[in-house]
Amino acid sequence: MDNITHTLTGAIASKAGPVHHHTRLVFWILIVAANIPDIDFLLQFFGDRIFYMEQHRALSHSFIFAPFFAAFIAYILKLSVKGIDFRLAFTYTFIGIIIHIFFDLITSFGTMIFYPITDARYTLDLIFIIDPWLTGSLIVFLILGRKFKLHRKKIIWGAIVFVLVYFVLAFVNREIVRSNADDFFSDHGIEYNRMIVLPQPLAITNWMVAVETDDAAYQIFTHTFESPGDYSLLDYPLMEPNQFIRAAKYTDEVEFFKWFARMPVYEYYTDADGDHIVEYYDLQFIFNPELAYRFNVRSKAPFVLQLVFDDDANLIQYNF
Repeated sequence: MDNITHTLTGAIASKAGPVHHHTRLVFWILIVAANIPDIDFLLQFFGDRIFYMEQHRALSHSFIFAPFFAAFIAYILKLSVKGIDFRLAFTYTFIGIIIHIFFDLITSFGTMIFYPITDARYTLDLIFIIDPWLTGSLIVFLILGRKFKLHRKKIIWGAIVFVLVYFVLAFVNREIVRSNADDFFSDHGIEYNRMIVLPQPLAITNWMVAVETDDAAYQIFTHTFESPGDYSLLDYPLMEPNQFIRAAKYTDEVEFFKWFARMPVYEYYTDADGDHIVEYYDLQFIFNPELAYRFNVRSKAPFVLQLVFDDDANLIQYNF
């Protein structure tokens, strides 16, 4: 989730607790704590992009590590802020961190919530990473709470109820799309091994469906109210493996990509210099081709793994 929304959730949480805790100190503790897990962005300065992506949303986004992380931050606050109570600082720091992790978990990127026990990436696939309706609504609730101070508590709890209802509506929309897509693939005789249904920008009615079969992957960009008969199907045939595709398969880089990606596909081609290119990309991050053409942007972005081989299938370099 974007950091503006993280900040807003921290602000709302600071107003939802006991009245005697409605202080500026609690407000700022929750604002900081609701953003602090993203401090892992600093790791990009200590390794390459693959190293960073392996660690992003890992330890700092783990429910297991959260109490230790909160205790450390609370201890720093106690040392640096005069008169602060450690238990209060720990409580609200922990709440802020948990809120951050949860709001990242509802997006489709994947969060290692049980790290370091497992590096599996979990996701609820409910909300796109930037949701203007959710963010805008939180801003409105905070403004109303500030304007009508006598009813602030009710307004803030109204915001919390709104968020929960919004998540339920997102879930319902997703399951409608999943059911429609399942009927579509069944009617077209496409037997898939697995399906993912992921949120798309601008509204909880917009979704992307991708399925994987034994010899291809298929993708649909749709919305809740679109009839399956109007679906436009994109197909990604599985290329016959050659020596370069086989060589790529066993590289550490591709092993990482398969761990990171939700629906990885690949293609092979030669460039103008005669080098052999094997390119992996994730259907999760494919931009709707119609919108990509309209706005003149790349459809395959932002996470593409490109491996460059010489004629003997030796890896020359990779880009990610």
